[in-house]
Amino acid sequence: NYATSDTVSKKERKERKEAWMHAARICIIGLVTYKTLLRSRFASISPSSYTARGSFARIGIPAPPNFNYATSSQRKTIEQIGKWWGCHTCGSRMLFSNIANKGVPKFHGDHIPPVSVAKQMNERWVRRKLGWKVSQKFYPQCRNCSNKQGGLLSKAISAGHRNLHSVGGGEESYFHGRRMRIGHMAGGLVAVLSVGNVESRDDIGENGEVRIAEASRARVLYYQEGARDFATSIGQRVENFLRSFR
Repeated sequence: NYATSDTVSKKERKERKEAWMHAARICIIGLVTYKTLLRSRFASISPSSYTARGSFARIGIPAPPNFNYATSSQRKTIEQIGKWWGCHTCGSRMLFSNIANKGVPKFHGDHIPPVSVAKQMNERWVRRKLGWKVSQKFYPQCRNCSNKQGGLLSKAISAGHRNLHSVGGGEESYFHGRRMRIGHMAGGLVAVLSVGNVESRDDIGENGEVRIAEASRARVLYYQEGARDFATSIGQRVENFLRSFR
């Protein structure tokens, strides 16, 4: 009896260890998929601030240091980025916005941080002392979010707000929990490739036991190969897209 219980105990400990290793492996793969393969940011999980880089921001283009608006060529690039990835604040691609207003741009080149925020940051004594200027980028922003941002900043400036950077966050931020994004595919991809079809005939051992660890390793290798191919194709598409504007 002692020998039997000791054997069972060792078997249980081995199974628990394999289960924990499997869970850790799945967590790591999920994080890598979300961050690297699907090119999503952990900050994009939170609601979008109207005065900071939004949750849907993907590609930005450098803005001039003199706070000027985007040039005509930059506006064309911003319009193309917006069609691909949508408004950096709310994610809208404005698909039906130009039905009544043909020829009107769907997206504005939004300074991030906004001009008033950048000017206030540049006035801080540390930046003035060291000569550090805030660098800005243009991101596509729909007209609705642009109007909302302008209203919030105008109201805050009139009230003498000392930290304009925080004006667009908190209760004023845009909640995007019901809008699907490519990063939401990470969990489904990992689940399908790691535990799907685990009880297929190839996974059954001589004693009829399901070999979960071996099946997981095989699916991880398959997933890694597919992930590399998919990441390569996405990288080529983005590179070709950016090269078309050079």
